[in-house]
Amino acid sequence: MEDDAFTRRDFLLGTASAAAAAGLAACGKEDAVGTNTTQPKPVATVGPGIDPSQAPFDTVVVLMMENRGFDHLLGWLPGANGQQTGLSFKDKTGAEHPTWPLAPDWQGCTMQDPFHLWEAVATQWNKGAMDGFLLTQPENDLFPIGYYTDKDLPILAALAQNYTCFDNYFCSMLGPTWPNRFYQWAATTDLNYTGFFPTADQPRPSKLETTIFDRVRAAGLTGAYYSFGEPMTGLFASKKYDDMSFPFAQFETDATAGKLANVVFVDPDYTAASEFNGTSNDMHAYGSVQVGDAFIGQVHDILAASPQWGRMVFVLNYDEHGGFFDTVTPPRCQDDTVIPGGGPQPDLTSLGVRVPCIAMGPFAPQKIDASGPYEHCSVLKMIEWRWGLAPMTKRDATANNLANALDFTLKRAPMKLPTYTVDPATVCVNPNHLP
Repeated sequence: MEDDAFTRRDFLLGTASAAAAAGLAACGKEDAVGTNTTQPKPVATVGPGIDPSQAPFDTVVVLMMENRGFDHLLGWLPGANGQQTGLSFKDKTGAEHPTWPLAPDWQGCTMQDPFHLWEAVATQWNKGAMDGFLLTQPENDLFPIGYYTDKDLPILAALAQNYTCFDNYFCSMLGPTWPNRFYQWAATTDLNYTGFFPTADQPRPSKLETTIFDRVRAAGLTGAYYSFGEPMTGLFASKKYDDMSFPFAQFETDATAGKLANVVFVDPDYTAASEFNGTSNDMHAYGSVQVGDAFIGQVHDILAASPQWGRMVFVLNYDEHGGFFDTVTPPRCQDDTVIPGGGPQPDLTSLGVRVPCIAMGPFAPQKIDASGPYEHCSVLKMIEWRWGLAPMTKRDATANNLANALDFTLKRAPMKLPTYTVDPATVCVNPNHLP
């Protein structure tokens, strides 16, 4: 099933996505908690308040999930700037449709994976009106305006209510996975689309030469990247990051042994074989959101059991919204990116659609952080601030520091996550899947 303007054929030809922006920060202080019974409340901004060389963390771990918006997953969160019920969106015919609960459908196999190429996202964004989420969808397909609640995803709900949850965090550009993930590593992108992972005899698509790993290595620090396959490092033509790429199984081994690098990125399984069968754990449609929820809990518990937890900042975020609805207009940002190729391009002076982000670890207060805006480059800014690293582009130079939301007087123990039975994913081979 294809929509009039954004077809599967267009995607395969490479008409894809990108856009970008900047970020801010905030913080506060509360006592440690071990359950998810207390609702977080907004607190005042105070900032890091210390010399970065004295910051009591030397490990940063980033788990970046896939393709879900803030309101879509966390619009229920008490005290947050979110909304799920009482909204409606117009389709191409002008008919209005209310937002609706997706559970117990965890995969959406019968619907169109919401379009999220940059051209489609521009329509959804609609110059900041945030009302076009059905305008890129086939008729009578309401997948983009469905939502999940705390009862559906207990792990995400517990983390959001017990650590620092940001309700003013945006992906870096109005577009899809690859460019947003490049922004998370390099504070820029040289591609405006997402494609298929190159085979051994195909050229690697990105010519970017500088990422946070270059800054880290030059400072005598260590970096590591863990994935299930089709690693992001395999997209860089230089191949210079291949030696710091490891299978996910090695992540647990290193965390348990207290041997995680200073800067660590962990990816879920978004390999083509898993995503196109609906068996991925990344939350990308048509993978089960419950399976993804359980994977987030697995990573949390691996880190919670690590001897490095006491000096760690753990960030959970999502690469982009995946075409799912959100109600907050992305703010403007400063960006000097020029994507090669000419022709129409995404607006990189706007941040992308709002996505979930939770900071965890001993210095993450139990709160909703309403300051900002933050974005993927705010994570880079925190890393650069901590170790005195030079920014890579105007984007990370002007982003807000995610460390502003932390409280370094805290020494929180990790929380105990709830347990629940996860419905197994079914094989869901849908020709309407998009990377």
